[in-house]
Amino acid sequence: MTDAIRKRFFALLLPFVCVTYNCLAQSAEYECLLYARSGFGTFTTMIRTTSSALTTANIRDMALGCPVTRIGARAFAICPKLKTVNLSSYLELIDIRAFENCRYIQKITLPSKMQIIGERAFEGCVKLASINFPSGMQTIQRHAFHNCTSLTEIVLPNTITELGSGVFEGCVNITSINIPTGVSIINDSLLQTCKALVSIEFPSVISSIGKCAFNDCVNLTNISIPRSVRSIGESAFKNCTKITSARIPDYIYNLGKQAFMGCTSLKSVIFPETTASVSIRDGVFENCVSLDSVILTDVVFKIYDAVFKNCTSLSKITIPASVIKGIGVSAFEGCTSLDSVTCLIEEPYAFGKDAFKNISPKCVLTVPYGKRAAYIAAGWTTDVFKGGIVELPAPEGIQAVKVNKADKGTYYDLEGREVLQPEKGRIYIRKGKKVLVR
Repeated sequence: MTDAIRKRFFALLLPFVCVTYNCLAQSAEYECLLYARSGFGTFTTMIRTTSSALTTANIRDMALGCPVTRIGARAFAICPKLKTVNLSSYLELIDIRAFENCRYIQKITLPSKMQIIGERAFEGCVKLASINFPSGMQTIQRHAFHNCTSLTEIVLPNTITELGSGVFEGCVNITSINIPTGVSIINDSLLQTCKALVSIEFPSVISSIGKCAFNDCVNLTNISIPRSVRSIGESAFKNCTKITSARIPDYIYNLGKQAFMGCTSLKSVIFPETTASVSIRDGVFENCVSLDSVILTDVVFKIYDAVFKNCTSLSKITIPASVIKGIGVSAFEGCTSLDSVTCLIEEPYAFGKDAFKNISPKCVLTVPYGKRAAYIAAGWTTDVFKGGIVELPAPEGIQAVKVNKADKGTYYDLEGREVLQPEKGRIYIRKGKKVLVR
């Protein structure tokens, strides 16, 4: 077959191929909207528009003999002038980027069967001011409403179990939003730079707050972090300049880097007695210039770099005996009002470089009884603590001590008999003093 004959053959065959394909795909076009049967012919998807000049989209309830349950990915990508959208009453899913950058849409009414809004589905719809979320919805995927700058109030149904990262990031005019009771994780950047947001309430099941979740929410004043939270991510509340207090959840194990950095109105931070061992990561409270009260508990086990750097209102701090893994570089640098440091660590170690640089020149260091020389040997000197180094008073009466195999001290019962294996919860004589073994 010559090339000329081959070209002529395929030219004659092409119309039949197209007709056969359309028959198999079962596609059809109505009002500049292209539909195709999907799911082995059980439902129909509105897959795309065929006109870039479209200003109104009327998505049919039925097409090709099936309910229209989906809007396809990037369905309106070529429609910068789209203003009005009427959705199918059977619609369940809006796929990724379906209405991305349709900047003239002002209102969306979601049908009652709606379940999933896909990734970046309405991103950049800057005039979208009104959207309802019907009961029964389950998922809003990441960045679905990113930079929808006209949204002001969000009411989400409790049937939603997943809010993806950055869903409302950049929605600078949102003033209020509820987190559904079915959501257990606050994902990264969920409400980042929502500058008009004033308050937020969390359901009791939240287990973690992600990276930058509320970063730069500069009007956020009221936060109540649930006891269920185990981790607060990096920069979660960074630069929330109107937050005044924070109570750390009971069993948190991680405070991420810069979690409250730049919260310039934050005055007090409390770590509850029941808190699990927690790492206070780099710069968590850095530049919190109003912070004047910090209560650490015995379960804190490491203070990382620059944690309290430039907390210029902090005047005193007690470092628990449990901080056995280190005090990081610049941990308290620039705390110019810090004039009292009580450190209860029994076996002192060198602190990180510049950990106490530029603190108050009157700062007094108080250490456990009998440990002054050990602290000085470890670098805790009057060059740093210019107000002097003093010891706590000698302990009196019954003391609580921990007993282990390495303890070489001799124990006696209250009748003066030597005890080789002290029992927990009983009182003995050791080194001339009564002690309670625990």
